[in-house]
Amino acid sequence: MAKSIKGNFVYNLLNTSLGILFPLISFPYASRILMAERIGEVNFFQSIIQYILLLTSLGIPMYAIREIAKVRDNVALRNKTLLEILILNLILTVLGYFLVFIIIMTVDKVQVNVPLFLILSVSIILTTIGCDWFYQGVEDFKYITVRGIIVRSFGLILLFLFVKTQQDILYYAICITVGALGGNIFNFFRLRKYVKISDLVVKDLKPFRHIKPVLRIFVLNLIVSIYINLNVIMLGFMKNNESVGLFTSATKLTHVILTIVTSLGAVLLPRMSNMISNNQVTEFRELAQKSLDFIILLTLPVSFGLVILADFLIPIFCGDTYADAILTLRILAPIIIFIGISNVLGIQILYPQGHEKIVIFSTAAGAIINLLLNLWLIPKYSQNGAALATLIAEFVVTATMWWIGRRLIFVIWKKSYWGNIIATFVMLITVYFMKQIEVSFIWDFIICIMGGIFIYLFFLVFTNDPFYLIVKNIINNKLKTKS
Repeated sequence: MAKSIKGNFVYNLLNTSLGILFPLISFPYASRILMAERIGEVNFFQSIIQYILLLTSLGIPMYAIREIAKVRDNVALRNKTLLEILILNLILTVLGYFLVFIIIMTVDKVQVNVPLFLILSVSIILTTIGCDWFYQGVEDFKYITVRGIIVRSFGLILLFLFVKTQQDILYYAICITVGALGGNIFNFFRLRKYVKISDLVVKDLKPFRHIKPVLRIFVLNLIVSIYINLNVIMLGFMKNNESVGLFTSATKLTHVILTIVTSLGAVLLPRMSNMISNNQVTEFRELAQKSLDFIILLTLPVSFGLVILADFLIPIFCGDTYADAILTLRILAPIIIFIGISNVLGIQILYPQGHEKIVIFSTAAGAIINLLLNLWLIPKYSQNGAALATLIAEFVVTATMWWIGRRLIFVIWKKSYWGNIIATFVMLITVYFMKQIEVSFIWDFIICIMGGIFIYLFFLVFTNDPFYLIVKNIINNKLKTKS
C-alpha cells in the first residue's frame, strides 16, 4: 500500500533537519578547535574520497530508487533487484579500495596524514552496505528518521567527548563518519525484514544487467561532482588548506539549506517513478507543479536571507577567524534557487520519465563552465573565485535544462511566483533596516531572523498565496473533524 506523501515528507524533513542539526552543532564546535587549516585538510581528503565513492557507486543510488519503486509491490522481483544491485555495488567497492591504496602510495599530500585518509575512507564501505536507496524506494522514511536520530546523537556525544584540541583531528574524522554513516550498519542487518535468502535462487541473480543503465547515471553524477568536489580539490592544489577551509565553511551553510530543499525530491522520486510505471500522467503533472510551487516559495527568501545575514552567520557558526568567508557565502547563496529548480526539472520530472540524457547534457554544460572559470578565477580570487564559478555553473545547468527539455517539462511559471518575489524584496528591505538596530550581536541576529520570517509570511497571507490557502484549508478541515 502506498504511504502518505505528507507523512513521508514530514519524516524525511525531520531526518533532514537532524542531518542539518548535526553539522550546525558539530562544525562550529570543531572549526573553533581545529581552525581553518585542519578543517581544510579534512575537507580536502573528503573530496578525494567522494570521487572514489562516485566510482564505487556509479549511478546506483538514483537508479536503484527508481527501479525498486517500480517493482515495490512485487516482493519477489523487488528482493531480486535489491540483491543484484547490492552484489554489483560490493564488487565495485572492492575495486574502490584498490584505488584508495594506490592514492596512499603515490600522492604526496595524502601521505602527510595516511591515518586520516583511511578513517575517512570507511565511508565507502558504509555507503555500500547501507542500501539507503532501498529504504527510499519502498518509502520506509519512518525507519530512516528514527535511525538518524539515534546515530547522529551518538556521533555528537563522541565529538564533544574526544575532540578537545587541534591534535584531535583523527577523532573528529571518526565522529563525523559515525554521525553521517554509522547507521548504515543497522540498515544492512535490517534487510532481513524484507528479504529471505532461502526464497531466492542464486543462479537467477544477474547483477551485471544493471551496468548499462547505471553507467548513464554515473555520467550524470561524475559531471555533477566536477563542480562540487573539484572546487575544493582545485583550491587545495592551486591555493592552500586555509582557502579550502574558508570555501567549505561557506558551502556548509548553503548545503544545510539545500538538504531541506532537496528533501522533497528524495520523497517524490520513488512516488513519481511509480506513477510513471502505472501511467498516472495527470497525477504526475499535478505533483510536479506543486513541487515547483513549494521550491519557489522556500528558496527565494532563504537564498537572499543568507546574502543579507552572511555577516552574522559566518561568525556565529564558524568563528571570527572565518571573516573572509562572508563574501564567499554571499556569492554562493543564490545557488539554492538554481539547484532547487533544477532538482524539480531533472530529478522529479525528466529522470522518472527516462529522459536522463537531457539532465546529463545540462549538467555537462555547467561542469565545463565551472572547470574553465575555476582555472581563471581561483588564482585571482581564491575561494571567492571558486564560489563565483559555482554560481554561474548552477545557473547554466538550470537554464539549459529548462530550454532543452521545455517540451517535456509541463510545469509553468505562475503569477503567484511574482508575489513570492515581491515578498522577498520587502523582507530584504525590512531586514536591512533591522540590522541598523544595535542591541547585541546575537539579539540583532535573532531580531532580523524573526522579523524577516514574519514579514514574508505576512505578505503571503495578505496576498492569499496558493500554498497559504492549502495550509489554511488543511487546518480548517482538521478543526472541523475534531469538532
